[in-house]
Amino acid sequence: MGIDIYKSIFPDWYKDWLFTSLGIKEGDEASEKYLSPLFSLNKNWLRENYNQQDYSWNEQDVAKSYALYYMTINIPKLWMVLNNSGDWVKEPINDIESIVEFGCGPGTFLWSYLFYLLKYQPMALKKLQKITAVDISQEHLDVAKKLFKNLKKKRAFKHLEAEFILKDWKNCIEETSADLVIFGNSLIESGIDSSFLNSDHLKNILIIEPGTLEQFKRLRLLKSEFEKKDWSVHFPCTNNGICPMKDDNWCHFSINRFIMPFIQKISSAAGRKNHKHNFSAFLISKHNSNLDLQHWRVLSANRKVKRTSIRYICNGKKLVEAVLNRKERSELNKDFIKCETACCCYTSANLINSRILTSDTFKQLDI
Repeated sequence: MGIDIYKSIFPDWYKDWLFTSLGIKEGDEASEKYLSPLFSLNKNWLRENYNQQDYSWNEQDVAKSYALYYMTINIPKLWMVLNNSGDWVKEPINDIESIVEFGCGPGTFLWSYLFYLLKYQPMALKKLQKITAVDISQEHLDVAKKLFKNLKKKRAFKHLEAEFILKDWKNCIEETSADLVIFGNSLIESGIDSSFLNSDHLKNILIIEPGTLEQFKRLRLLKSEFEKKDWSVHFPCTNNGICPMKDDNWCHFSINRFIMPFIQKISSAAGRKNHKHNFSAFLISKHNSNLDLQHWRVLSANRKVKRTSIRYICNGKKLVEAVLNRKERSELNKDFIKCETACCCYTSANLINSRILTSDTFKQLDI
C-alpha cells in the first residue's frame, strides 16, 4: 500500500481534530514541551543531545505527546493489515457492532479502525454501535475521551457510544463481549497467559506489536495456540500451519512514519531520520480464510540483483526466496515486481528452485 493511499485515508480534518483535542497551537508541535515527553517514551531519541536525568515529565504531557506523535504514526499499521486481509473485510467486518482496544493509550487503533470504515466500509460504520477503550493510565484515557468528544461532532460518528475503562486488560478480557478485540502494543508489556488463550467467547482478534524478533516469537506462539482451536489467520498467514520462519528470522512489515507534514517536523527536530516504522501483526478469527497453498504473502520489497527480481514470499507453510529473471518477465507475472509489500498474491508457479517462469501467473489479489 503506497504513500498516496495512506494520505487518502487520513481524514482531511485529522490534524485540526487532533490539535484541538490536545489543546496544541499550530507551530508548537515540535517545541521542547512535546519533544521532552517523547524522549521519555523512547530513550534513543536525541541521545547525543540530551541527558535524560536533566529532564522530568508529568503523565499528562506524556499522554499528549504520545497522541500527537506515536498515535499518528501507528494508525497506518491497522490500514495495512485490513487492506490485505482478504475476505475478512468483505464479510466478518460487516457483522461487527462493538469493538474494544486493550492497552488503548489515547485510542490509537480505535480511531484508526473508525477512519478505515469511514473511507472503505461506510455501511459497516453505520452498523457499529459501541467502542470501548481499556488502559491502565488515567491520563491516556483522559486524552481518549477528549478525542472522542470532538469526533462525535462529525456526522458519521454521532451514533457511536463509548466506554473508557481504567483497568488492566488481563482483568477484564473474560467479561468482554465485543465482536472485535484489538491489542495495540499491549502484549509487549505483559505475558501471554492461559486466560487469554482460553477466551473462547472472542470472535475476531487483531494484534499489532513492534516489529522485532522478540515480539514476533511471542506472537508466533500465540498464533499456534489459536490455530489448535480451529481459528483462522487472515493476516499475514494465508494458511494455518507451523510457521516456516527460522528462529533468527521474523515476519514484519513497515509503514512510512513521515506521512503527515507535522510528523516530519517533529521527527526532524528530534533527529529521527529513518522513515520506516516496523511492526508485526496478526488478524485471527473464527471465520475461515478460504485460501489455499497457491496464495502467498509478499514479505519483502523487490530486490534487484543483476536484472533479477528477488522477493520473500510465504504461504503459511513454506517460506521462499522467489526469483524472477529478466528474461522470464511477462504480463502474467508483472505483479511480482510491482505489488506492495504485505499484499496477498495468487501464483500458478510450482516454484521449482524458487523460480518464477514466463508462463507462471503471479497476480495480486484485489483489496
